[in-house]
Amino acid sequence: MKKLILSAAFLGLGVFGFAQTTVKADFSQKKAERLQQMKQELNLTDAQVAQIKALHESKAAERKQEMTAKKEDRMQKMKENEAEMQKILTPEQFKKFQELKAKKMAERKAQFKDRKKADATVVK
Repeated sequence: MKKLILSAAFLGLGVFGFAQTTVKADFSQKKAERLQQMKQELNLTDAQVAQIKALHESKAAERKQEMTAKKEDRMQKMKENEAEMQKILTPEQFKKFQELKAKKMAERKAQFKDRKKADATVVK
C-alpha cells in the first residue's frame, strides 16, 4: 500500500514538474537572466556584459538575415517547381494541382493555429 501511495505521489510530482517546464517565460527576460548569471559566474565587468550583449544582438541579426535569405531562396525554388509542373501538366490538371495545394496549405495553417492555441492555454 505504501508503494502505491509513494508511486502515485512521485507520478503526481513528475506531472506537475513537467507542466511547469512547458510554460514559456518571456524570452527577453530569459536572455537578461542568462546574461546576469554569466556576469555572476564569470565575474564579468559591466563593460564585458555590454560587449557580450552587443555580440548576442549582432549574431541574432545575422541569423535573422540568413533566415530571410533562405526563405527567399525557398520561395524561388517553389516558383521554379511550379513553372516546371505547369509545363508537364495539362491546364485542367494544373488547375486541380493548384486547388489541392491551396487546400493542403489551408489545412496546415489550421493545424498551426490549433497548435498555437493549445500552446497559449498551457502558458496561462
